[in-house]
Amino acid sequence: MILDCDGGVVDSEPITIRVFNAMLNELGADIEVEEAARRFTGHTFGRTLELAAELLGAPLPRTFVRDYQDRTFAAMEIELKPVKGIASALDRIRIPYCIASNGPHEKMRKTLGITSLLPRFEGRMFSSTDVARGKPFPDLFLLAARHFSVPPSACLVVEDSESGISAALAAGMPVYGFAAEEAGSRLLAAGAHGVFRRMSELPRLVAGAR
Repeated sequence: MILDCDGGVVDSEPITIRVFNAMLNELGADIEVEEAARRFTGHTFGRTLELAAELLGAPLPRTFVRDYQDRTFAAMEIELKPVKGIASALDRIRIPYCIASNGPHEKMRKTLGITSLLPRFEGRMFSSTDVARGKPFPDLFLLAARHFSVPPSACLVVEDSESGISAALAAGMPVYGFAAEEAGSRLLAAGAHGVFRRMSELPRLVAGAR
């Protein structure tokens, strides 16, 4: 089973998008958090920066990335929590699992460390920095499958973004969307084989997919 990190294992996306949105508005973007989430969620960080520069119509300041990292990590130290129910769900799952994220390894280690989940994924974390192309391309998921010597069709992906759904489908992997009710329809439209809203449902879905 392949999980996304942000939004699938750690509840980091509300924090990161809030900080990113605030920084863009400080530069004159005048964009709401909801619109920022729609524009930027699910992309590699490099692509997110490109989209932000396009929105502003100007290059981002040289210190933008460093300032963003400092501000998000400071907020995470205070606010970050695991996705509700993820630890107990993983305790009940009997197949190998890993993380495949568009985020860099540094960020994964930071967020998983804060939430005490890092030992569960040590040595089983894959980043878009490990491949030529991140999501929505299939490279990252195919790398994870090769690591475990498992054919793509035998993998199960859990994703919370349209780009992640697209990447799983391109890799030839069945994929479930994990999302709040208002976002579930978008994941189904992107091609998810099903959508669930509580992590307590995941062990049953995994057992049914085997």
